[in-house]
This record gives sequence, structure tokens and C-alpha cells, in this order.
Amino acid sequence: MKFVIIGIGQFGRALALHLAEQGYEVTILDESESIITELKDRVTYALVGDATDIRVLRQLELLSEDTYVIVAVGEQFERNLLITAQLRELGVKNLFTRSVNELHGKLLKLIGVSDLIRVEEVAARQLAARFTNEGLMRLRRMDSTHSLADVRLPEDWVGRKLMEVGLRSEYHLNLLTVRRGKVNEEATADDVLSEPEQPVIDTPDANLQFQEGDVLVLFGKDADLQRFVEKFDLLGE
Repeated sequence: MKFVIIGIGQFGRALALHLAEQGYEVTILDESESIITELKDRVTYALVGDATDIRVLRQLELLSEDTYVIVAVGEQFERNLLITAQLRELGVKNLFTRSVNELHGKLLKLIGVSDLIRVEEVAARQLAARFTNEGLMRLRRMDSTHSLADVRLPEDWVGRKLMEVGLRSEYHLNLLTVRRGKVNEEATADDVLSEPEQPVIDTPDANLQFQEGDVLVLFGKDADLQRFVEKFDLLGE
């Protein structure tokens, strides 16, 4: 899977760096030479160019089935539309475009773009999920009924081993790993899509002994996760 990100503002930058850190091939394109120079060693390819010029777009490998093209241009409304229209003309198969408001979204749909990115809506949904699942420090939905969640360690479990608490047999939840150690509170421009977090330990085994301050990374049904935080009175901490 390859990604081409056009427009390297705050959102485009964070997305590019996140994907590159995950090991994906990432190409970025922006008019700003200073931005490209800054990021060239952190992504696969970094190109200076005017994405509104279809000749520039033709030089990129955009048409393969495994290439995802993201127009991350935000507030420059007309520029976003022009770039998107030309990518449609070129026949890009996997095209995602940032939409900044409802009118923008309607215009993008008129030119045939159905995969729209509303950064503000994504952030709002994540925040809403956090508010409505207060015992869950972070909730990542996997499908309509299952989630991956960071959950505070119940106080009664400090000093106990994984084999002793019946996490799978009694609570029907799987422990993927444990967050343990000092939280990285340093905020940089790269952090706009995430928040500071504790590092994870290796894959836990049955003899893992829980420590005060541990955060459990759990997978399971939403109902089981909610029952777990209610059982141990983790709500609202």
C-alpha cells in the first residue's frame, strides 16, 4: 500500500509522518520548498511542485490499485477543488479529499468524489466516544460491536498476575499489551492526530504482574468493555 499526500499543512504533515512511521511508502507534494526540505528524510519521496498543474500530477504514479491519493489542502477552497478535479480527470482510483465545510463537501460530490475527509468531525467523534465511555482512556472502534480500548488498571489488581484475574474467562476481554512508564508530555506539530501516551511493554504472558499506574490495552465487545469499567468503578476517573 502506497500513499501520496498533496498539501502539507498541519493535517497533511501529521498524516504523512504517521503513515511513514508505520512503515508505508509515502510521497508528499507541496509548493513550499522549505516544508519539503524539512520532511524529505522522514518520508519516502518529497516533491516540490504545483499540484494545480496537471503536468505535475502526471509525473506521479497515481493510478495503481494499491496507491491512495489524499488531497490534504484545507482552507484554500478553490485550489482543493481544482486539484481534486484534475485527479479525477487522470482516473485516480483511490482518491480521498479533505472537506472543510458542508458546501465544500457538496461541490466535491458534484465532481464525483465520495470519499471525503472531515478532520473536525473525526476529532469530534473521538472526543464524544471518550466522554460517553468515561472509564475508557481511549476507544478505537474496530467494527459495529467490537473496540480496542485503553483502560485504567483496577486498584484491586495491583500486585496480582494476569493468570489470577480471569480477564478472559470472567470478563471476556483480551489483553493485548500494557502501557507502563512515564508519559511523554512533549507536544509537537507531529502530535495533532494523537495525544501523549505511555510506552507499551512486550506481549504479556500469564505471569505478568500488574503495577500501579498500568494501563490495560484491551480488545473485546463494547458491552463487555463497558461492564468491565462499571464493575471496577472506573467511570469518571
